[in-house]
Formats: sequence, C-alpha cells, structure tokens
Amino acid sequence: MTNIDIRNESKSAKIFGTADYAVALSEVFAAEDKVKAAFSRLPQVPMRFYRDNVIACEGDRADNLFFVVRGVARSCKNCRQGVRNIVAFYLPGDFFGWTELKHSLSIEAVTDIEVLFIKRSALLALGSRDAFVGRFLLRATTNELTRAQDHILLMSKLAKCRVATFLNDLWVRLGRAEYLDIPMSHQDIADHLGLTIETVSRTIAELERSRMITRVSSKKLLIQSRLALGHMMN
Repeated sequence: MTNIDIRNESKSAKIFGTADYAVALSEVFAAEDKVKAAFSRLPQVPMRFYRDNVIACEGDRADNLFFVVRGVARSCKNCRQGVRNIVAFYLPGDFFGWTELKHSLSIEAVTDIEVLFIKRSALLALGSRDAFVGRFLLRATTNELTRAQDHILLMSKLAKCRVATFLNDLWVRLGRAEYLDIPMSHQDIADHLGLTIETVSRTIAELERSRMITRVSSKKLLIQSRLALGHMMN
C-alpha cells in the first residue's frame, strides 16, 4: 500500500508546507466533475485517530479504502525481532489501502489524523459501471506500483541519497513550500529508509553543513539549495 499522489497542484505557492491542513475529497477531483459526482454518492465515514493509534491491523479484512483529510498515516510491518519497516507515509489528499482481501501491513497514525473510510466493495462496483471511475482506479493502482518500485530502488543507494530523496519527495507532496514541516520522527524516517536513527540525524546535519538545508526548528526545514539536493538524489 503505497502513497498515491493524485492531488490538484494548481494552488499558489505556499510559505509553509505542512500536513496540518485539511483537504476535502472534492478537491482531489477538482478537474474531474464526473468522478467527483460518482464519489459523492459513495458511503463515506469520517474517523479521527490520535497519534500512534492503529487505524487497521495486519490481517484485518480490507473492507475499506482510506482518504487522508488531515494529518499523516504510515503503513508498516512489525517483525518478531523487534524490527519495524515502514513502507509508506500518507499525507492529506492521499488515497491508500489498495490491497487484497486482508491488510498485509498495519496502518497507524503518525500524527493526530482525520481519515475518510470508503467502502471498498461499493467503490469497485462503481468502477465496473462507470468508465471515469474505472480510469481513476487504474491510475491510482499504477501510481502505487510506480512509487513502490521507486522505494525499492532507493534502498540500494547511499544514506545521503536516501535522506535527500525523502526530503525532496516530502517537499513536493506538501506543495513545494518555502519551509518544510516534517511531521514524522527521525525514527520513522529511519525505519522507512532502512537506516539507523543516528545515520538519519547525522545525514541531515551534513546536509545543513553543506548549506542545502537550514534547520529552523527540530521539525521545520528551510530548503536552501533545491538544485544541490537534487544532485544528491542521483
């Protein structure tokens, strides 16, 4: 279950990129009136979860798809040895939960979060009848596969490349704002990138010494050189 970034990016430039803002489901389909109208007819249940609460457990029936209205969620696998692997983060405006009949990963709240639960069977039935919704579902699953492949390839690269790619991707997904708010902890980032928390902290410090970023606070960055950060990703 990988993030699907299908939000409308036509908004004006923002100063602060943060996950602490609400995105209505209708905003996602701003340019697709027929899909928006079809989705409005589906049963949707808004749910709120506190930070670190479980939204869905591994092995639970996958009866619903999820849409993030506000906050951040993560999909992860907790191994018996105590190792945790975070597969993806989901931000406001993201759909997730594209899986088989049962969840293969646990879904947890990274921050306080508001999520729409959309009945999976109703959506699939609608997709089989409505060509516009069917194309949306195809695009969503294709985006999921692409992001999953990108993440697998990233795991073979150096720590600096992994951290730089993560920060750039987060910056893009939060609207390319001047200041980047990082809602997840360094431990979450480490578990997502296959690194230790010490390596993540050290790498961010190295990026700051290289004047690619400036830490405004423990959770807020100013991207100083997007070009240099982009070179670090390759």
